[in-house]
Amino acid sequence: MRDPRAGEMAFHEWHARWWQARVVEPHTLRGDASSIKNHVLPHWADREMRAVTRMEVQSWIRGLVEKGVGASAIKRAYNLLSSIMRAAVDDDVIAVSPCRNIDLPQIAIKPPQWFTLDQAQSIVDELPAPWRTMCLLGFYTGLRWGELAGLHRHRIDQRRSRLFVVEVNTKSGIKEYPKSSRSRREVPLPPHVLDVLERHIHPLDRDALVFTTVTKGRAGRRLDDGNWRRQTWWPAIENAHYFGTDGEQLPVPHYPPHSMRHTCASWLVQKGVSLYEVQHLLGHESFQTTQRYAHLQPDAHKAVLAAWERLEVPLTFAA
Repeated sequence: MRDPRAGEMAFHEWHARWWQARVVEPHTLRGDASSIKNHVLPHWADREMRAVTRMEVQSWIRGLVEKGVGASAIKRAYNLLSSIMRAAVDDDVIAVSPCRNIDLPQIAIKPPQWFTLDQAQSIVDELPAPWRTMCLLGFYTGLRWGELAGLHRHRIDQRRSRLFVVEVNTKSGIKEYPKSSRSRREVPLPPHVLDVLERHIHPLDRDALVFTTVTKGRAGRRLDDGNWRRQTWWPAIENAHYFGTDGEQLPVPHYPPHSMRHTCASWLVQKGVSLYEVQHLLGHESFQTTQRYAHLQPDAHKAVLAAWERLEVPLTFAA
């Protein structure tokens, strides 16, 4: 039996109960708290749970669009509202969730940002020695920044020229990937990358992090993503230049560290490695994520061009 008065509860009261019961990562909590504070509670806080309708949810989405809120931020806010309402159904607070058949703004899928070989080399040349090793590994393995910064010495199999991605560096510390995640994987190392890596890890203890801070007086500490970008990555990008096809010296594109991962995938696809292999190398949960690189395949448009060539009488343009 469901208490018919349970739905009289104010949204903010149910949200408080739901929030206290959540089991998610600390960095996820921080992002969710910001989304709820900025987009969810201002609209729904004082509404009775039973009074929220599907059409009102759709109107709320429309209002966020008109305010200029980005599609990704709207999707996150909606997913949180949907989770709150779904939990209310499970706890017999309301009978049916109003979050169903809701139209959301489309999230534009941006093509991956990647560096050419010359651009990548110029970046590596601008980095101090320890970070050259780290970025060389990033370009040739496609590891996420947190995976590079969370790599331990004993995860490197020098005999088989492999490394194992198990731990990841997060804002809340080093954590292990769950066993069911595709992110937990084995990655091959090219011989020249292994040579550089072996020299780097030679003095390290077996359980030590491979990459740590190097600042005098603060050496050996876990890396911070923001600090590493400001002090290492962006200065190297600012100073890096390469020569264009016409011989002119050009600045390297201002892409973030994550572009090393995109670069790895792009290079492999251009050399004919299947998207299936790239998916497993990078640890993508969804094949759709990997398909962003499909246009880089050597034969991506081969069938289309061949079909045009088979036309018996192609269209012409009279001068």
